[in-house]
Amino acid sequence: SASNVIICPGAQVALATVMHTIIGDGKGHAITFRPGYQSVSEGPALVGSRVTTLPLSASYGWQIDVAAVKEAIQPETRIIVINEPYNPAGTLMRLEVQRELIDLAKEHNIYILCDEVYRMLEHEPSKRLPAMAEAYSQGISVVTMSKPWGACGVTIGWIATQDCELIDKISDVQYFGTACPSRASEIQAIMVLRSSEWILERNMQIIRKNKALLVSFMETQKDFFEWVPPCAGAIAAIKFKGPLSSTELGAQLAEEGISIKPAYCFMDDITEENDYFRVGFGEEIMPTALEALHEFVEKRKESWKSAMA
Repeated sequence: SASNVIICPGAQVALATVMHTIIGDGKGHAITFRPGYQSVSEGPALVGSRVTTLPLSASYGWQIDVAAVKEAIQPETRIIVINEPYNPAGTLMRLEVQRELIDLAKEHNIYILCDEVYRMLEHEPSKRLPAMAEAYSQGISVVTMSKPWGACGVTIGWIATQDCELIDKISDVQYFGTACPSRASEIQAIMVLRSSEWILERNMQIIRKNKALLVSFMETQKDFFEWVPPCAGAIAAIKFKGPLSSTELGAQLAEEGISIKPAYCFMDDITEENDYFRVGFGEEIMPTALEALHEFVEKRKESWKSAMA
């Protein structure tokens, strides 16, 4: 119901407000994951919490290892912060993993904060996970208009949880950051949501078309690139198997007007194993960019092969 939701000026503010509320006193402990979107993985440290950050890997399908989470729990652990569907890889937690994580959190009286900004963009709707706010009494879901509906300029997001006492505490903290969102933004958000079904279907048509092109590219260029195929959202994490790091590759692509997000955007400790870059495929212009990437690879593939030999 409305009493379980707080409206915020976007998901960034929503995430920070929740973290200030639960661990902002500096006495708690949080568990986060990397690679990850900075507001999710670095947020607890920003508000002064002690943090244990666990690695995610492509070799494990970018899935959370619940056994590792159990090992990381401390007496002061108050919150587990996750991002599903997962940014930067566009993968999705398996339902049984979500249930195991919830059972573990419930056993230790720990909140789970889930950044769900790519929810509603599952490539197969039947694979959609329950929202964390629905699945767990101490679950918190953060959502924004910017991803599923493409309404970035509206700058409206929200926090949802079953815990009404927590809602009151979040509201008190929110007052000192943003007392209320823009009324114009709220009106625009209502207008978008009135056309939600049409907008979501349009955006999914673009995503499905572009994903098919990206899958074809990955197959054609499999000597140089590998990935865990995405199943949600309009993003994918790709590893370059050639003689450059993702940072070096990104710099060369930028010179050609092609944009990627190298691994350093999502973590500090970059190794050979986790050096993946992110690409987006949610815009109508994406096929043009992909063709430019293909041409970039074709011009350099022989020199790359020589360097890899």
